[in-house]
Amino acid sequence: MIRRVTRPELRTIIDAQAARLDADAANPFATSVFTLHLLDQVARDDWHLWIAGEAGSALTLLYAEPSAPTRLRALTNYYASLYSPFAGVSDTASPAAATALVQALGRSRPSPATVELAPLTTADADLCVDAFRQFGWVTRRFSCFGNWYLPCDGLSFDAYMQARPSQLVNTWTRKSRKFNGKGQERLQLVTAPADVTAAMQAYNTVYAKSWKQPEPYPTFVADWAALCAERGWLRLGVAWSGDVPVAAQLWFTLGRRAFIYKLAYDEAYAKLSAGTVLSAMMFRHALEVDRVAEIDYLTGDDGYKRSWVTERRERVGVIACNPRTWRGAVQGAYELAGTLRERFRRAAPATVVQPEAVAA
Repeated sequence: MIRRVTRPELRTIIDAQAARLDADAANPFATSVFTLHLLDQVARDDWHLWIAGEAGSALTLLYAEPSAPTRLRALTNYYASLYSPFAGVSDTASPAAATALVQALGRSRPSPATVELAPLTTADADLCVDAFRQFGWVTRRFSCFGNWYLPCDGLSFDAYMQARPSQLVNTWTRKSRKFNGKGQERLQLVTAPADVTAAMQAYNTVYAKSWKQPEPYPTFVADWAALCAERGWLRLGVAWSGDVPVAAQLWFTLGRRAFIYKLAYDEAYAKLSAGTVLSAMMFRHALEVDRVAEIDYLTGDDGYKRSWVTERRERVGVIACNPRTWRGAVQGAYELAGTLRERFRRAAPATVVQPEAVAA
């Protein structure tokens, strides 16, 4: 079953299903806490909100813009690094769940022309593609980003640092001497709700002086930090030089996983390598205090991540086009043509440039 709901109705459903949605901490962005936060801060009043599934089964949350009501998308955005199309399933989703979703979409009125789900695990993407194709939909997978992480169950901080690149270890060893709490430089770790406001002011100061673009939703990150602190999840680190915050990192930890959500440093203080020293403190806390089994850098293939963690997995998207609607048929033809072009490009032999041509 799939039905359209208002934002208050969806809030009520999420509240009622909170225990089930929060049972699987592998995806913190599928929890009731984050979903409600997204609804409050990002969802617009004119969005068409859809929910597929019933109490006790997997839930799929979707939305459509009023200008394109038959183009359904995953109810998420760039603040979330993973979307669960089968939320509330504590173990691996089954082909039956994917089949039920596509059947529900096929019976909905108005019929969706396209459905776009991203970012997904490759396993969820496989399930979705198989189910859509079973019912004749045209599908295309696409790459979203790389997700770097560290399996670390039982790993000590000393053993972890011994396995890091020598340049990183040398920088940390030299620069951490300054951050011993006896001079101008110091490190702070904030976890308590009472300390969040002041710490987020320091974070925002650093963020404004960094290379980062301004947040499109100015209160989203600060309010998320407060929600995490209320639940004991928050790990907010700040590096100081005197009274000036020079680096900041917002992590949160739940379900024996540490998620590195936001980080920034003031480029005017780059010589302190405060970001490196602060990262080491955060990793130490995650490994030796929280004793997590995994540390997750979430979104992106930034080069520095390879120095800190060891594994990479792909996050992908799926667009499915319903050929039983004219918009879906047109979009399906476009997606199919794009897939064929990409296959041809990959199969075509590389052009070899002769030295004479270069000289000419």
